Order: sequence, then structure tokens, then C-alpha cells
Amino acid sequence: MMAGVNLLPWREWQRERSARRLQLALLAAVVSGAVLALATAILLERQLGDYLREGAATSERITGLETVLADVAALKARRDGLLEQRAGLLELQRQPGIDLLTRLMHLVPEQARLDELHLTREELRLSGFARSGGDVAQLLRNLAQAPGVQTPELQEVTSARGGERFQVLLGLREPS
Repeated sequence: MMAGVNLLPWREWQRERSARRLQLALLAAVVSGAVLALATAILLERQLGDYLREGAATSERITGLETVLADVAALKARRDGLLEQRAGLLELQRQPGIDLLTRLMHLVPEQARLDELHLTREELRLSGFARSGGDVAQLLRNLAQAPGVQTPELQEVTSARGGERFQVLLGLREPS
């Protein structure tokens, strides 16, 4: 008879060894997965931080550009206003009597001042204040001698505190 070998303890030992290997493999897989997940989270966090910093820098640049664009828009509006003023001045230069306006500052006596001018193609209406009636008379004489002016017509003179308020109407004619 043959002596029987009992392989049962060896098989049990093999099974436990296989179970431990499986447990170690599972533990290694879990640890590897956790390390990989942690590394991925750290990498994604860094990328997100980089994107947020780039976004903030871009927002700052956009804000700076919006300020520049607002300045450009203000300059354009100012330029448009100046162009309108220039067009108005050019139109004024084409009107008869405009050279009279340039000479007007020499025609007004020192003791008189003009408050309002209204220029049309045919006439110039002046309103102002003078210290005395003599200054108003001097203004009328000076205006009568100006080229391109018909005889000035005194429309109104009223006494005011410190002098006389006056209104003069000038007929304009084309200089010959």
C-alpha cells in the first residue's frame, strides 16, 4: 500500500497565497488609482489656476482697451464738433459783412461794449452798453465810415445804471 500524501494543507496554503496576491494586487490598483487621481487633480488645479490668471490678465487688458476706446470716442466727438465749428466759420466767411466783424473791434470805442451781434445777409444788429451817449454817438460815426455799411440806424437807447443801453441796425452792402 502506498502511503498517502495529504495535499490538503498545501492547497489551502496555495489558496491563501493566491488570495493575498489578489488582495495585494487590488491594494496596489487602489493606491495607483488614488495616486493617479491625486496627480490628475493637482495638474487640473494648476491648469485651472493658469487659465484664471490668464483670464484676469485678459480682463485687465480689455478694461484698458475699453478706456482707450472711450478716449478715442471722446476725441472723435470733439473732432466732429470742431469740424462743425470749422464748417460754420467757413460759412460765416462767405457771408457779406464778415470783414466788418473783424474790423468791428477797432470801431467800437473803449467805453462801449457789445453784448449781442446778429448777422444776416442784409443787416447786422448790434446791442451793447456804453458809459455815455457820446460813446454811442462815436460808435455810430465810426460805423458810418466803415466800408460796406449803409448809414447805421440807432434803434433804441435806454438809460441804465452806469450808462446807456443801445441797439444799432446796420444795412450791409457788397463792397465795390
